[in-house]
Formats: sequence, C-alpha cells, structure tokens
Amino acid sequence: MVEQQRKRLEIALSDMIEDMYRTHLRRMQSKMHRCASRCCDDERGTLESVQNCIEKCAGPLMDAQDYLQHELGQFQNRLQNCVKDCNSDVRSRLPNNPNDKDMSRSQHLFEHCTGNCVDKYINLLPGLLKSIRQTLDRGPPKRSNLTARSQDA
Repeated sequence: MVEQQRKRLEIALSDMIEDMYRTHLRRMQSKMHRCASRCCDDERGTLESVQNCIEKCAGPLMDAQDYLQHELGQFQNRLQNCVKDCNSDVRSRLPNNPNDKDMSRSQHLFEHCTGNCVDKYINLLPGLLKSIRQTLDRGPPKRSNLTARSQDA
C-alpha cells in the first residue's frame, strides 16, 4: 500500500517536472545556448570576458532551476511533515504494551493517514505548477533571494 502511494507521488512529480521542462526550461536552455554561442563568436573577447558572458547567459536558466528545486524541496518538506504527524498520531494511540492486533491496527491507520497526505499533496500539484509557471513567466528569482527566503522560513 505505502509503495503504491510512493509510486503515485513519484509519477505525479515526474510529470510536473517534465511539464516544466517542456514549457519553460527547454526554451530557456535553448536561449542560453544561443547566447553563449554569440559570446564565443566575439573574436575580440578575452578568455575572461567570454567566460563572463557565457556565465551571464546561463544565469536565468540556473536561477529557474534553483527556484524549481527550492519549490519542490518546500513541497517535499510539507509532505514529510504530514507523514510525521501521521506517525506521531498513530504512536500516541498505541497502548503501552501493544499486541499484534494493536500493531496491525496502527499500521492500517498509518497507511490510511499517509494515503490521505499523498492524495492531498498530489491534489496541490496543479496549483503549485501554476504558481511556478507564473513566477517563471515573470522571470525567476535570483538564487541569492531563494537562500534568503529559506532562512526566513
């Protein structure tokens, strides 16, 4: 049962990431490579200036990838907290000396609770995807801003 939930979540996340790659990241990647190619075409550029140019071209894609990874990490943390709450709740219901029946019942309750967590968070993915798309459409936040936001949370 738990394995099926994990697989459903993996597939849902994988589909979301693939969608983001197709709709946003691939286009950004293509733009980055064309930009970097123009940097290399500058015959007057020094090694350092061409390298700086290439790094500047890669910035928006790297920012977008960092932002996506940050958002997915936040999503995963919230899901893990939901599962931890299930575990705590089930443990608090166990008697001091649980028998096999108590353990079986607890296992069932835990699986049901975690199933609810997975369902809830899979249902949140379309909203998360929409929010990520809107942010990337405006331009991804700079990596330094993500680090600051994480420390504030």
